[in-house]
Amino acid sequence: MFRSILLASVLAAGAASGAQAQACDAEPQFAAHRTANGLVRAQYNAVTRSQWPQAIHFGQEVAGSGAASGQRAAALTNLCYAFAATAEYDQAVEACNAAIELRPDAWRAINNRGAAQWLAGDHAAATADFNAAAALAGNEDEVQANLSLAQCG
Repeated sequence: MFRSILLASVLAAGAASGAQAQACDAEPQFAAHRTANGLVRAQYNAVTRSQWPQAIHFGQEVAGSGAASGQRAAALTNLCYAFAATAEYDQAVEACNAAIELRPDAWRAINNRGAAQWLAGDHAAATADFNAAAALAGNEDEVQANLSLAQCG
């Protein structure tokens, strides 16, 4: 009897740790930003289709334009996502920093900067950004997913 209980406990612990490891294998989640600006909408569409060269092109065009700061922040946030998706992490962080400079409460940019830093291997900086994004938009799916990822990592 005792042996059966011990075996059941060992199997349950193994299953639980396996489930936890599986949950920890996830990649960070990025948040794309869509606005009324036609180029930002085109960039958003390119991001959602994983068309990274187009997303980068549109983002750079809007970021260097005379568009309103909110439009440029959205484009820079998406640009951050696109650069991270192409493993250009330093450029991703720079784009997110520029978005955050324009809009300090831009939770998507903060979240995306954290995701880029996570992929670059800087989990401490990523976790700080995930927590900052949570303070601004804690109920967003991407933020929740990244907070869970940070607890695993």
